[in-house]
Amino acid sequence: MIQSFNFKSTPSLIFGAGKIMELPNLLGQFGKRLLIVAGGSSFTSGPVWPTLEMTLMQNGFSLALCRIDNEPTPADIDQISDQYREENIDAVIAIGGGSVLDTGKAVSAMLAENGSVADFLEGVGTRKPSGLKVPFIAVPTTSGTGSEATSNAVICSVGPEGFKKSLRHDKFIPDLALLDPQLTISCPRELTISCGMDTFSQLVEAYLSTNASPITDALALTGIRTVIQSLPQAIADGNNLEARSDLCYGSYLSGIVLANAGLGTVHGFASALGGYFPIPHGIVCGTLMAAANMSALEQLLTEPESQPTAIALSKYAALGRMIKEETTSQVEDARAFISYLVNLTESLHLPKLSSFSISYEDLEKVVATSSNKYNPVQFTDEQLLQILRARL
Repeated sequence: MIQSFNFKSTPSLIFGAGKIMELPNLLGQFGKRLLIVAGGSSFTSGPVWPTLEMTLMQNGFSLALCRIDNEPTPADIDQISDQYREENIDAVIAIGGGSVLDTGKAVSAMLAENGSVADFLEGVGTRKPSGLKVPFIAVPTTSGTGSEATSNAVICSVGPEGFKKSLRHDKFIPDLALLDPQLTISCPRELTISCGMDTFSQLVEAYLSTNASPITDALALTGIRTVIQSLPQAIADGNNLEARSDLCYGSYLSGIVLANAGLGTVHGFASALGGYFPIPHGIVCGTLMAAANMSALEQLLTEPESQPTAIALSKYAALGRMIKEETTSQVEDARAFISYLVNLTESLHLPKLSSFSISYEDLEKVVATSSNKYNPVQFTDEQLLQILRARL
């Protein structure tokens, strides 16, 4: 019997190589005054932007362009929102990586609000977002966060009292997501690895989540297979359009399952670490993925038999069977997945936490602000410390 579950809406989706040039026709439904949010320079200095800009202007659109070249801070969002709040913007279009999409999503919401975005952040502010926003269109140029499919924008303030928190409302899901794999071709190798491991960890955590459903399981498994097959190909040859297309698709699926199943320990760590240290989100996810899942599996194998334990073990085994040529026992299949993660961590040379000036003394503070809400194992603080120490 299928248990009850909820499933959030997804954006209107346009997917395919070369689809970016359909954007002018798609934007007509929203209005003519556009705010374009882009990264530092990579997209606007590339071959696509001049043609796209000219086509938009020839079709009567008025364009304002702002840039974000870092993970968005409250000050960034406030500055952009204050600048354009009285400009009667008809739509916000974010073209870039996860930070750019989060910026565009937050700005589209804050154009309809008064006050600082910090007032509305989960765990930071005291106000609830109204859900009002300027229409928002997401055009990712990396395959990582899945922000093009989610209802939250991650805002951070890095430092001793830092945080990495979400501006969230079900109505903040993009009105349109346009995924053109050709836009990801220019992603350098290191960014491909970081983004790919973010996608991979989101898919795996959502699949193992105690809040998973039959729909999120099906989508997550599809995405996991895709990433296992295509991430190595995209790393080896960034011009491999087929592999890039697969990763775009996997990233989009990771956003859907993130929004509906929730995540676990790895992303709980990533949120805490990202607030205190300038460490790339995907690197946190990648470097901790093997250690966290190894600890989870070993604890599951020592727990008394129960339905949640049985479900989690069967899921780990299913992941292992994607790697192994032959099925043996459930335990050996599950451990095969952990071995794959360990080998992947080593082969990609994922940096340890100490590479980012994180010390042994910092770990208790990180654990104190971490979460593993939907993890198949509820770790103690000491177990969480052991996971972090393993990658220090």
